[in-house]
Amino acid sequence: MSWRGAARRPLPFLVVGTIGFLLAYVIVALFVFPATLTATDVAVPNVTGIPYADATAMLAKAGLKAARGEQRYDNTAPSGAVLAQNPLPGGKQPAGFTVVLDVSRGQRLIEVPRLVGLTRQQAQQTLENAGLEVGVVSQADNDAPLGQVLSTTPAAGARVPVPSPVGFTVSAGPAAVSIPDITGQDVNAARALLTQLGFVVGTVSYDSTSNLPPNAVISQTPSAGSPAHAGARIDITLAGRP
Repeated sequence: MSWRGAARRPLPFLVVGTIGFLLAYVIVALFVFPATLTATDVAVPNVTGIPYADATAMLAKAGLKAARGEQRYDNTAPSGAVLAQNPLPGGKQPAGFTVVLDVSRGQRLIEVPRLVGLTRQQAQQTLENAGLEVGVVSQADNDAPLGQVLSTTPAAGARVPVPSPVGFTVSAGPAAVSIPDITGQDVNAARALLTQLGFVVGTVSYDSTSNLPPNAVISQTPSAGSPAHAGARIDITLAGRP
């Protein structure tokens, strides 16, 4: 027998022995030391609603990492609180997996725009354009034109959350005055007096049965002594025919 034939005889035993050793090593590694070869999955905790720093610590304790995601305004969550997380809580992820956290920027604050001097309609449009709401609208006697904004609550420049109501006061015109008694006067004299006080002659009607001189004022509506603002219309009835 040649030396080559002698060398070939133990070769199959050597191959089988090597394969058996490798299989035994794998079995021992998998069942005796499984953590060295397989990743450990951990449960993702719920960290929504808590501060970002606390959420990061909680994830780290669970074997996970945290990353800051979207930051957005939220009127219900304080600044820095976690609004949402990805992946969602309750699932399993490999140890060291990164959980993305969306964080609140708190309430969005803006300055109340200046409304004084605007008309009521202009003020309402300005507030709507700013994302604010129209609050209580009141009136006050003032020499400013009727309907002009006199003041706002809160005042212009104050920082308020969006949306917030902003109330304002508008001018009701000059203080109300008593309507004078113009009955018995000639229409021209009555008209001049009403105009001087800021009133306007409204509807003019006639009564041919009156005993007063033609074009004398028989009656007026509203009646004398009634309070009215400048610009109010006074209807009159004259004696005679048109």
